[in-house]
Amino acid sequence: MIAGAGVWKKKRDDLKAKRNALFETYTRDPQNFRLAREIKAIDDEIAEFTQQLEQERRAERAASPATKLATTSK
Repeated sequence: MIAGAGVWKKKRDDLKAKRNALFETYTRDPQNFRLAREIKAIDDEIAEFTQQLEQERRAERAASPATKLATTSK
């Protein structure tokens, strides 16, 4: 895994933990719209980090075949 992908994954995991804690509170008080907005904002951030992870993984996969071709042609 690329170092940058590890950073994105860590940030995403931290946000998921925060979101899950807020959601626990929200399930006990579903009328709390402030919590709902905060959870939505965190969900959006998680989606951004997930997208960044996917882009880095695709870049890593795209680079891998080129590396393999370069090493086998020697």
